[in-house]
Amino acid sequence: MGEWRDHKRFPQIGRSFDIGGRSLNIYCSGEGEPTAILESGHSMPGFSWVLIQREIAKFTRACWYDRAGSGWSDPGPDPNWSASIARDLHKLLQAARIPPPYLLVGHSMGGFTVRVYNGLYPADVAGMVLVDSSHEDTISRIPETTTPQYLLDIQKLFLEVFGPIGLLRLSADEPDTLPRGLTREECATISSLVWQVKSQVAQVRERPLIASAEQARAAGGLGTLPLVVLTGGKSYTNPGHQKAWVELQAGLSRLSSRGRQVVVANSGHMIPFQAPQSVIEAVRDVVTEIRRDGS
Repeated sequence: MGEWRDHKRFPQIGRSFDIGGRSLNIYCSGEGEPTAILESGHSMPGFSWVLIQREIAKFTRACWYDRAGSGWSDPGPDPNWSASIARDLHKLLQAARIPPPYLLVGHSMGGFTVRVYNGLYPADVAGMVLVDSSHEDTISRIPETTTPQYLLDIQKLFLEVFGPIGLLRLSADEPDTLPRGLTREECATISSLVWQVKSQVAQVRERPLIASAEQARAAGGLGTLPLVVLTGGKSYTNPGHQKAWVELQAGLSRLSSRGRQVVVANSGHMIPFQAPQSVIEAVRDVVTEIRRDGS
């Protein structure tokens, strides 16, 4: 009943394209090259970029999309790690006739996916912004914050059992505190998309994240791509953990000879909500570099 109600209240935003027996949803706005492709973190729908997309669209084309099972996209394979997600995205961009060059923007787990995409389709990628991106060495550097595998297995079982019957959806509430710049209706839309049954199942299919981490490691470096790495200055409350995190993020900036790190002092991990202007400015800077390279 909750999903039926949400379907009426939150009609599809974007357009679905067939990628081979199933469809993915994408929404673009703005004009100009390169096209900024916004890749969400784990469990987040593409619509979570709505505020940032609005601003990026003022100076170049910007697109968010829903991964398999998320938002308004059909369910996908199991498992659905970064390599599968990147191939899906490539098919979607072709089906939607959105030509390269692309500026890939990846938040959290999305950082793995955009790096894997670059490894698979390097000719398509002109630049990158990593937004407090997941790092493949987090487990070894900050082991205390890593969830043990047996707890992940229990959580996966819980999602598999209670997700499809709607119990998790039934327990979902709309947020009390609105991120700055988002309307109550936009926040309610994001919440509804996160808690829909197929999204809960999709979360299971994207785990364990260490699998995507190793795919990102295998994708290699970024050569001379313009790269900005945004790092949350408050991603960890433990000072030692935060120091290690900043160092790991600095390592990401060295994936490219033109990479640089920006520590967003007033934000935690959720930079797209807590400090969206920093993402917009980073994208603007990389767009400027890409256009300068092409001139």
